[in-house]
Amino acid sequence: MEKVAIVGFDFLCVLCVFVVKVFSLWVNELRNILHVDMDAFFVSVEEVLDPSLRGKPVIVGGDPNGRGVVAAASYAARKYGIHSAMPLGRARRLCPSSIFLRGSHRRYAEFSRRIFDVLRSYSPLVEPMSLDEAFVDLSGCLRLHGPLQDTAQQIRDSIREQVGINASIGIASNKLVAKVASAGVKPNGMLWIVPGMERRFLAPLGVERIPGIGPKSAAELKRMGVRTVAQLADLPLEWLEQAYGKWGTALYFKARGVCERLVVAEEEDSRSISRETTLEEDSFDPQFLESILSYLVEKSAGQLRGENLYTRSVTLKLRYSDFKTVTRCHTLRESTDDDGIVFHAVSSLFRKLFTRRTRVRLIGVSLSSLSRSRFQQSDLFAPAEPERRDRLFRGIDHIRGKYGFHSILKAGSIFNEDDK
Repeated sequence: MEKVAIVGFDFLCVLCVFVVKVFSLWVNELRNILHVDMDAFFVSVEEVLDPSLRGKPVIVGGDPNGRGVVAAASYAARKYGIHSAMPLGRARRLCPSSIFLRGSHRRYAEFSRRIFDVLRSYSPLVEPMSLDEAFVDLSGCLRLHGPLQDTAQQIRDSIREQVGINASIGIASNKLVAKVASAGVKPNGMLWIVPGMERRFLAPLGVERIPGIGPKSAAELKRMGVRTVAQLADLPLEWLEQAYGKWGTALYFKARGVCERLVVAEEEDSRSISRETTLEEDSFDPQFLESILSYLVEKSAGQLRGENLYTRSVTLKLRYSDFKTVTRCHTLRESTDDDGIVFHAVSSLFRKLFTRRTRVRLIGVSLSSLSRSRFQQSDLFAPAEPERRDRLFRGIDHIRGKYGFHSILKAGSIFNEDDK
């Protein structure tokens, strides 16, 4: 009996060690996903550059007498009901004391680069979602940086100390729940959803809190009596699939806090550079519209050169007075940072797309397929003076850097003082 008892005890010890090892491996294999979102990013950048703006109702978007929309509003301005995409005129009526700023995409891009430098110092798996938002996968990095919550706090502190901006962070085992968590603790908060608690965390929230459920979808669900995520989770998969198809299947899993999408590290240059402007008055004057295009191209190409990038894909965007929006894209023979080449491509698209029958409300240019080096096809008849061209643009960019962008412009780009 004693021998049997000893053998049994040894077996239990081995079993316990095995269970502990399996549990440790399971814990280490859990995904630790952060959703890092800057608080009122554009406004926060302006406050760093001008601390006197702190605590005041600040709106980034342009001239309140114009026809643009709010790009960002400080939390002081949001107390008046002002939000992104609201017409600037309405924002001014809600809060006449608001401070309106035009903003600068170049400055915002520079601050964004500094923020992403901080994030990439903690993990190689950083997936940008916009200039001010990213997913960070810390799975496998905790032995290097320490406990999960401490590391997330270190990231927040580093961004605040190095960039001067507050970040809200949601922590979870998947991207869906992390994103919902960060939105729930804005501004300047942090929330960790313990693995296994995903569905319980989402259950009491309104269905509109689920990413992908917009105002129209939320209103439709509420008409059917589905107001909370818990009520959405009670709907059978078959019913959701019959009503919404593949989107119904996605809703079924989202309502349960299930998300298998991995954090995918994207190259910094996978983004695009774009400029667009809403006209003070709708226009069908082609000369005027092409002058705006020329200006927008000069701004975009200047940013390309400032970041040592080249583009190979050019997109034109037009929005007509009836709010119909159309886009056309052209792929260049080789990558370039030359605004003359870009303008030739985009103006060709404009002439093919533009119709005098409908006035244009908004016009924009986007440069994509960005790279750090030129893609060139061999051409026996190509110009033999690329160095001269580069020196010319370096001179132009130097003058603009010293005296402002408007200090030197092509004649075709002079139409107003819009600096979007």
